Amino acid sequence: MTPELVSAAYKRALRFGVFWRLRPEERAVLILARRLRAIRSPVLREVILRILEKVWPSKAMMIKAYEEGLKLLARKIQLALAIGATHIAEALRKAGPEMIKTLGLQYLNTPPLYRG
Repeated sequence: MTPELVSAAYKRALRFGVFWRLRPEERAVLILARRLRAIRSPVLREVILRILEKVWPSKAMMIKAYEEGLKLLARKIQLALAIGATHIAEALRKAGPEMIKTLGLQYLNTPPLYRG
């Protein structure tokens, strides 16, 4: 999550009128977070992600998908190394962002009952 993304979300919120439907604390976070150089705090990232869900749901979904995809990819690499398939682990390490997003979207679209 970057300040540029927060700035784009702020502009989008103003454009579509969602900004005025946010709580005052959420508005303040959105305004102040665009002035930061980098967003490193996990708590602040989570707060901004919740605001982003209200302002720009499709972008919030892609961010969640990327995070879940990274977790799934790490788990797949661990499993490949555990069974001794180093060539598969190397191939998974070279996965691009599109594959990571695809893995994350597949996981998010799977019903909770069927998730592993």
